[in-house]
Amino acid sequence: MEITALDVAEAIRSTMDELSHMGPDDSFADLDIDSLSLVEAAVILSNKFGVHVDEFELADAGNARAAAVLVAEKLALQPAF
Repeated sequence: MEITALDVAEAIRSTMDELSHMGPDDSFADLDIDSLSLVEAAVILSNKFGVHVDEFELADAGNARAAAVLVAEKLALQPAF
């Protein structure tokens, strides 16, 4: 499953109205995303893509494009059934 920056941005935008304008390369810091919103975004991504993502990883990623790479790497590490 290929995860794109648009997939990640859309997942976050679809449930967080205050980020409806977020683009794949927009910095989370520049969007003034607070720690509670990062927690919410991490839960959204974890549920949507089936891997555990935490708010610290999202903060380190910094934007949806880097978060997509993070999610894809986590998916690649999961055992195939």
